[in-house]
Amino acid sequence: EGTSGTDAPPTAGANAIRCRALAPEPITAEQVSRDLIRPYKGNSGKLAVGVHRKLTFEVEFAGSGSAGTAPPWGPCLQACGFAETITAGVDVAYDPVSEGEPTLTLYGYLDGILFKPTGCKGNVTFTLNSKAIPVMQFEFLGAYSTPTDTSLPSGVDYSAFMQPKPVGKVNTPTFTFHGVTACTSAFSIAWGNTLAWRELINCAGARSPDRQPTGNVTMELPSIATKNWAEVVREGTTGAMSLVHGVDVGNIIELSAPKIQCNPFTLQDDQGIAMVAMPFDINPDQGDDELRIIVR
Repeated sequence: EGTSGTDAPPTAGANAIRCRALAPEPITAEQVSRDLIRPYKGNSGKLAVGVHRKLTFEVEFAGSGSAGTAPPWGPCLQACGFAETITAGVDVAYDPVSEGEPTLTLYGYLDGILFKPTGCKGNVTFTLNSKAIPVMQFEFLGAYSTPTDTSLPSGVDYSAFMQPKPVGKVNTPTFTFHGVTACTSAFSIAWGNTLAWRELINCAGARSPDRQPTGNVTMELPSIATKNWAEVVREGTTGAMSLVHGVDVGNIIELSAPKIQCNPFTLQDDQGIAMVAMPFDINPDQGDDELRIIVR
């Protein structure tokens, strides 16, 4: 949006998002009771306050097809608190920001009904599990508008979206966690924006005053000599994480974090193999650097 909260109509040819699991909430609001005093029993009625809209969907995690060309899901990630830096012919990097992230206008079509929130800010979760398609799960809050019966737009173009590669040994050549290269079955990062709708005199809109990113990883239990995870947790030790998914230029995505702090974990059984199910926090180092995403 050029001006936050002002409708910026997308076009089917340039702004279509190829997604799945689209779930618009027709109306999101609190209700306050009138609590009237009357000489009889019964409800007093309620009034809706803080009216807005939530819209969620998933996008496959894949590149743009060309190194140095921004992926078509880039605007969604920017509205979740990332800055986009394009190095032509080389890569596109996404780094956290603490202010100045843009807002979006979203048009969500479902069964002939258009749900349109404006001024949207969002949250995102990255999920890369073995033998599965990597996805980004987006959640956006925006201003409410009356749903309308609207035909799907013609000329929708999804050609900018690459076919994703399933997560596994061949397509995910690099994963290190606290210096350990472990057989891993599941990995996810929840960006953790404290997303809320604020409705006050003179102002209303989606706000994201803080973020507390967390994650989970499930990997084979190593020998103590290789890594004593219990001591890592007890000492509060931080370590780096690096994950590279994709092997073809134009469809390679790298996630890196400099300061991962592990939390108390559990052990699980997977086909007779002991697995560590480890929750973790993603901490900044110098600030606005806790997670970097590079598409190349």
